[in-house]
Amino acid sequence: LPLAVAAAAVAGLLLGTPTLRLRGDYLAIVTLGFGEIVRLLAENLAGLTNGSLGLREVAYPFLGVSAQRPDGYFSAGNVIGPIDAGVAWFWVGLVLIVLALLMVRNLERSRVGRSWIAIREDEDVAEIMGVPTFRFKLWAFVIGATIGGLSGALYAGQVQFVNPNNFDIMSSMLFLCSVVIGGRGNKLGIIIGAFLVVYLPNRFMSFELGGKTLGDYKYLFFGIALLAYD
Repeated sequence: LPLAVAAAAVAGLLLGTPTLRLRGDYLAIVTLGFGEIVRLLAENLAGLTNGSLGLREVAYPFLGVSAQRPDGYFSAGNVIGPIDAGVAWFWVGLVLIVLALLMVRNLERSRVGRSWIAIREDEDVAEIMGVPTFRFKLWAFVIGATIGGLSGALYAGQVQFVNPNNFDIMSSMLFLCSVVIGGRGNKLGIIIGAFLVVYLPNRFMSFELGGKTLGDYKYLFFGIALLAYD
């Protein structure tokens, strides 16, 4: 997990340094394009990533080993209650989410956070007032990449198998929808947005419309949300 966080931070620094001078749609296109480039490289560099077959036996926390649980609490094979693999991963994820939120909240209340708010409201005015906008945007970009690396490591450890198809551009668009639905700069709103993006399509799988379930129309609904926001 620390290696994943460090690698994501370095990747964010390398990508953000030449691209963060762009703004708006241009920056979004570059970052989405870079994500697709990484996915295609992972799919084609079979000698390094095993290509579309993916990486198996991803490491996970080897804790709670016993006669009943020979591979520990976090193994996918642990289905023994009350602490099965799902419960163990839930609590680890919840603790890390709380820690990340506390870190971001403390940053928001600092000089860094005030600079971010000024840049978000009007970047040109912030720069005129002496805020080094590029440096603080790079800070935000690297911190976001770091949290993304943390999330990716948790996901890979939980499912214990990843391949490039898990990280297509539609997944990136769903992350963007979570932010749009929840509202930029609103931590609680983004959590609710992520919950809606993940929960609602699965919740409405039992309702049919036009020969398909409502969950199958999720990209249509989220696309309308993006257009309405724009």
